[in-house]
Amino acid sequence: MKAGRLPALLALVALLGLAPEVARSQAPQTEERQNYQRFRQLPPDEKARVLNDLQRWNELPAARKRELQESYERFQKLPPEQRERLLQRQRQWETMPPEERERVMKNYQRWQQIPPAERERLREQWKKATPEERERLRERYRGQGPPHGQERPR
Repeated sequence: MKAGRLPALLALVALLGLAPEVARSQAPQTEERQNYQRFRQLPPDEKARVLNDLQRWNELPAARKRELQESYERFQKLPPEQRERLLQRQRQWETMPPEERERVMKNYQRWQQIPPAERERLREQWKKATPEERERLRERYRGQGPPHGQERPR
């Protein structure tokens, strides 16, 4: 293209009101635009899942959205190996049969009833235990009610 034609072309673009469009197309894509492009490339079933998740998000109360956002920000601040460990546990949870999930939740509730000092003592005992001792502990506490004779939470 000859040097004299460039100013004329730019003047024509400005005259037709296309300057903002040209500037935008030459600017780096924004994160939102990149996300939209990725969304458009998803298979239909994934698009439906994303739209469903977005609808569920929009229906949440503001306080719950804040809690989830704060949780996400804490997650992002974790070291990569710790984030990966949490993601592995999440994937493991998702593949558990319902009965196993229920058992895990009951054990978690039992654990929450133990006073903090006792929990710490048990953690230390677990760290020092051999694989055989750990299996015996698992068997001993599997399916039992709350520890130390405490009542079940109501």
